[in-house]
Amino acid sequence: MIIKGFIKEILGTREWKNKDGEKRQSVKMVLGIPYVSKDGQEHEDELMGELNYGNPAFLEGLQKACDAQEKCEFQVGFSLGNWEGKKIQNIRVYNLTKMIG
Repeated sequence: MIIKGFIKEILGTREWKNKDGEKRQSVKMVLGIPYVSKDGQEHEDELMGELNYGNPAFLEGLQKACDAQEKCEFQVGFSLGNWEGKKIQNIRVYNLTKMIG
């Protein structure tokens, strides 16, 4: 699913290993998704998702986009997981593009 919005908050990073033992890094973030309701009122939904990244410079760029509240386009995927008998919804951010204009 492709959505348009902005990064509201960078929550933190984590390092992990994939099944081949290679190190990976990801960042959790809150996305703000503005929309207009049927009666013309402006509202905003929030999603908390996780994005894999490869270098610290990319993370710095995310923080700058967050601080400036720059409009972005996100490709997100939703999945359900099962953890200790509880259903957990995971939101994965795959692509992030800054919008021009």
